[in-house]
Order: sequence, then C-alpha cells, then structure tokens
Amino acid sequence: MSAVSPFSSKEAFATAIEAAFNCSDSDFEAKILNLYTKDTIITVNRNRMTWNEFVSYVQAVRDRTASVEIKSQHLLRDGNMFSEKHVAYGLGKDGKKTGAEALVIGELNEDGKAIWMEEIAVMLSDEEANPPKAT
Repeated sequence: MSAVSPFSSKEAFATAIEAAFNCSDSDFEAKILNLYTKDTIITVNRNRMTWNEFVSYVQAVRDRTASVEIKSQHLLRDGNMFSEKHVAYGLGKDGKKTGAEALVIGELNEDGKAIWMEEIAVMLSDEEANPPKAT
C-alpha cells in the first residue's frame, strides 16, 4: 500500500467520507476513488449499484446538502475485511438538519480500497439530527 487507507482507523474513514461529501465538484470523483474502485460492488439499503449509479447517488446527497459531518463510532479490521458504524449529520441547503446512522461491511484490495461494500442506513429523527457537542 502506497498511502494510508481510509479504512485504517475510524478517524481516517470519517475524514475521507467528509472529504467526498464536502469537496468541490471538480475533486469529487478523486475523493470517492480514495475509498473505492470503479469496479467496487456497492449495495446500499439492499440496492445494488454500478459505479455510475453510486456516483449519482452520492452526488444527489451532495446536491441537497451544504455540509456533511461524519462521527465514526467503530471501525473493525480483520485482514482485508472491515466493518464500520457511523452517524452522518448533514446541513441541507435549505437550512434543515438531517442525519443517518449507518452500518457498513466490506472487503479491501491490496491498495486499501473497498472492492465490495454493503451499507444499511437509517434516517434519524429531527431531534437526533444534531451532532453531539465535543467534550
């Protein structure tokens, strides 16, 4: 591996996901390719997606949000297998706060990028959509 994988720690994972959601449009694909390959098999909420479908899915979220903050709670690694749990907090372009709790599992290639990934995400209630205050 030439660079540190975003899947090396929960902090690295959160930073990489935030970068993909909060970067400029011109940097978007490069930020996503820091985590995945164009051949990655991606399933979100039982919906299997091609690379182009996944990019469109993430872009649709980016189009609705002004910013995204990721709070990774756990990241487990066993060789090239990983699981991760996080909460994503978003601020919509309309000023509304949103959030989702996600559980992710997958497998990494020798470069530390996901080659398959499954995610189950559940939207948070309005009250839960506020990120916790730093202590």
